[in-house]
Amino acid sequence: MSTPKANGASLHGPPSLRTGRLHKKPARKLHSSDTFGTPELCTWTVEPSTCRFQTRRPDFARKLSQRSGARLVACAVAGGYLRIFEERIEPWRARELVKRFLTPTNGAFLDLKRPPARRQSRGVPPTTGGVK
Repeated sequence: MSTPKANGASLHGPPSLRTGRLHKKPARKLHSSDTFGTPELCTWTVEPSTCRFQTRRPDFARKLSQRSGARLVACAVAGGYLRIFEERIEPWRARELVKRFLTPTNGAFLDLKRPPARRQSRGVPPTTGGVK
């Protein structure tokens, strides 16, 4: 007697063996405890399309408060400066926003250690420096 078949496939064995394809690895779900960022600024997902941002720096809090979709949901000063904002934003966009806020502007120029060039006054040779 042969094994029963449904739609041309055997009912016995895992689907990957029946179809000849390997299972895809399931996408990792973000849990509400997964945070992204540093202690100065971080984000986490509250709902599928809502994220919260926590900051300990007033300049980041000012930037977040100026965003049209962000609203202040918590603040504290007893244990140090703390502000928590909430915004309807996709988690990947929230992570990109945190990266952008944490990236220093003109980062390529910050590692130059030489002092800026001095301007020479007109008519005075550089060796005397204007003192006679």
